[in-house]
Amino acid sequence: MIAYYNVNGTLTPAAEAALKVTDLAILRGYGVFDFFLVRSGVPMYVEDYVARFQRSARLLYLELPMPTDQLIGQIHSLIEANGLPDASIRLVLTGGYAEDGYTPVQPNLLILAHPMPTYATSVMTEGVKVLLYAFQREVPEAKTINYLTGIREAARMRAEGAVEILYHDGRYVREGVRSNFFILTQDGILVTPQEKILHGITRKNTIELARQHFQVEERDVTPAELFAAQEVFLTSTTKGAMPVVQVDGQTIGNGQPGPITLQLAELLRQRDAAYVQAAHKVLPIESTAI
Repeated sequence: MIAYYNVNGTLTPAAEAALKVTDLAILRGYGVFDFFLVRSGVPMYVEDYVARFQRSARLLYLELPMPTDQLIGQIHSLIEANGLPDASIRLVLTGGYAEDGYTPVQPNLLILAHPMPTYATSVMTEGVKVLLYAFQREVPEAKTINYLTGIREAARMRAEGAVEILYHDGRYVREGVRSNFFILTQDGILVTPQEKILHGITRKNTIELARQHFQVEERDVTPAELFAAQEVFLTSTTKGAMPVVQVDGQTIGNGQPGPITLQLAELLRQRDAAYVQAAHKVLPIESTAI
């Protein structure tokens, strides 16, 4: 059970954590967030996620109220306070309490702990289905709190037995609601979109690992290439490398999780294990309240 959150630098009982209703996150949906896992008490790739959180904030002209080392220290403190070795952390930076209901002011910073999200083991043995949807996110390089389209389409996704929706702009498939994606072309090249997307940390790790074994290209992907691919897989913090076997009712490859996808999923698991092992050899950063 999650006992504590961190609100603007203060460890707060979860039941008492709150924002005023005048926050721009509530009034206008203005803010950014990030999300990562905790394994064996270790915040996974925390430096990468905090750096992306900062980039998202800059793109919305918001400023973090503390330096990065202090923020990382407070993340460690929240993990310790909740006593959960395996969990997840959500960082949220809002537009603040705007008197005019429109202009961003002093942001509010939340560090929230959640249980560890899980998927059934069958997603790796059987693969998953995804749907296409015509949409281009505003400021796609920022991880904003605006998930209106994804949430609105979630009922259709569940009704059709899909786990994700891939956005396309009419010419190219860009990204998932909560994931990036890769294809293995008929020529054996791994391809993933590069522009007008959120650059995922798992995407980054996957590219680094894949380049050691395969040819990798970062470029636009057309719907035709997606449907013709030997393999398709999603990458995200919670999904790892998740095999896709059907897109809009059309079978991908032979309809089974592909060997390259499964190889990369295992390499990601090995990288995660190595990260945890390395982190346990150093002392955690001491936290400092603001």
